[in-house]
This record gives sequence, structure tokens and C-alpha cells, in this order.
Amino acid sequence: MTNQFDSYTIYYQSAPQYYWQSRVYLFKNSGHVGTIMFIKADRPIPANTLQAGKPVINFPTSSYDEIMAILRYEKPLFITLNPANGIGTISTSKEPIGEEEG
Repeated sequence: MTNQFDSYTIYYQSAPQYYWQSRVYLFKNSGHVGTIMFIKADRPIPANTLQAGKPVINFPTSSYDEIMAILRYEKPLFITLNPANGIGTISTSKEPIGEEEG
């Protein structure tokens, strides 16, 4: 399952009772299309899942800066989850070499 997205909302949370430190909700035309979860360093990374038919992709908090740079500077963007093997990705489409992001 692949969904394109064009905006996001970040929740960076301080709550010891949760296994995640931050969540990023992804949207296309104001409709929710997926979620990126950043899991605390002392917790195991759960399997990627579909929730209500939308991908939920889990990354360690150490990946936060890299993923946020992709969200800020790349377009178009896609979230993908292969339910058969659980592999999730955040990706771009084919981009020309030397393209400057705006």
C-alpha cells in the first residue's frame, strides 16, 4: 500500500508511559494517509502495521533528524507499507540529478 502525502503534523511528546517519543501524521489534501512513529531508544521497535487501512511506520528516535530532513526538503513524498513482509518506507519519486529543492 502506497499513499502520497503533501503535509504533516508533528507531536513531540514527553510522557514516560508511552513507548514512542514523537508521532508524525501524514496528510494528502487534509485527509490522513499514514503515520510515522519514532520509538524511544530503550524500547524495541514494533512491527510496521496498517491502522484503519493506513500505514504506520516505526523508526528509532535516532532516525528523527534524517526523516524530518526528507519531509522538509523532498517532494513528492510517499509512505509505503508492504503488508506481506512488514517493510515500510518513506520515499520520493524519480528526481532529476542536480534538482534543487525549494
